[in-house]
Amino acid sequence: MLAVLAGHLPGLTAEDPAKPWVIPAGQITAAALALRDDPRLAMTSLMNLTAVDRPDAGHIEVVYHIGSMAHHHRAALRVLTPRGQARVPSVTAVWPAADWFEREVFDLFGVVFEGHPDLRRILCPADWEGHPLLKDYVKTKPDVPIKKVADA
Repeated sequence: MLAVLAGHLPGLTAEDPAKPWVIPAGQITAAALALRDDPRLAMTSLMNLTAVDRPDAGHIEVVYHIGSMAHHHRAALRVLTPRGQARVPSVTAVWPAADWFEREVFDLFGVVFEGHPDLRRILCPADWEGHPLLKDYVKTKPDVPIKKVADA
């Protein structure tokens, strides 16, 4: 699979083909299209999209888990983007399932997905300050009291 993708993205290498492939942010759309449209790959399913905050390395990793129902194989891609100015092109036009995944990563990590059709918070209230899954996040809202429901 890596060799086929490398044919679409010159210069792509991987230390270990079993590990997630690192794709430059500017090439994620081309990589997604190649993975989806090349019949040898047919990676038509975006199964998950998440992020990992790496403050010691100075970046956030956006991680894409993709799969091919036709060929019964899977792969993982990583895009590294700088903390504090995390921006990655949206892949919603390639994999519509990315819509809410990208909104969740935006909400919790602050990654801006350029070209997303409706990039707004999905889990936190609209007025929430900060991004709660960043490792340096400082809680700014008071605890919300839990209401007990009487036994029926």
